[in-house]
Amino acid sequence: MSFDLILQTVVPVFLIILVGYIIGKYKKTNIQPMIDFVVYIAAPSLIFSSVSRSNINLTDFTIIALSAVAIILIMAFLVFIILKITKSDKKGLYLPMTIGNTGYIGYPVALFAFGIAGLSRAVVYDMIGSLFLFSIGIYIVHHKNEIKEAFKVPLIYAVVIGLLFSLLKIPVPDLIFKPIEMIGMITIPLALLVLGYELTKIKINSAKIAFLASLFRIIIGFVIAIAIVKIFSITGLVRNIILLQAAMPSAVMTMVLCRKYNKDAELVASIVFISTLLSIISIPLILSIL
Repeated sequence: MSFDLILQTVVPVFLIILVGYIIGKYKKTNIQPMIDFVVYIAAPSLIFSSVSRSNINLTDFTIIALSAVAIILIMAFLVFIILKITKSDKKGLYLPMTIGNTGYIGYPVALFAFGIAGLSRAVVYDMIGSLFLFSIGIYIVHHKNEIKEAFKVPLIYAVVIGLLFSLLKIPVPDLIFKPIEMIGMITIPLALLVLGYELTKIKINSAKIAFLASLFRIIIGFVIAIAIVKIFSITGLVRNIILLQAAMPSAVMTMVLCRKYNKDAELVASIVFISTLLSIISIPLILSIL
């Protein structure tokens, strides 16, 4: 099971990153239009298509959503303490250390391990992470620190609208849904290509910080999730999805946003890469525990 999991999820991710890395090594180009396309068109399409047709009851939704909020807030507080103690001004660290790759890797892993029921619940956790990332996350990394910038990004609206369509059971005609779904499918490979391109700019002196931040993202996320499911006696599939999603590597989109707003982009890209590399080991281990 672990071998198949690695083969079907992590290996394809790294192959796409490798292509982006090779492009960055041998051909320098302006990738800003690609980043804008991901943020403003492809990612919102992916979120809407994933959420609008999800099948989940209100009880499971509430438990997963509140657990995700608690985990993210606790991790953000811990990052705040760490930055204060180390007197670091690298605010970009908030994003990769608190928001996991609960979509690009979380979705296929949840589907492979727990089927359609697992996938629909993984989407809920990912929605909460997306809401934080594209609101407070943008506020943190935007150089002008304008909270209104968060509302210029359509992904946050895609999450809310998709959720309304799902909970109210509003049907979306295939004639409209299919094009949105197809555009959304571009998000994952394009974001990973951008990540690979960004990795060519990484300096070796950021490796130690990136490694420690990666360990924090995976291990501390999992530990906090264990505490929450035990304290609130959360069991079954909901418990498994919370534990799995809380321990995902850093989200690729954190790198995209930090690159877009020019905030510690190289360091954040290295954290995304290293944490994803570590997930080759951590994901099978977590699944064996579950």
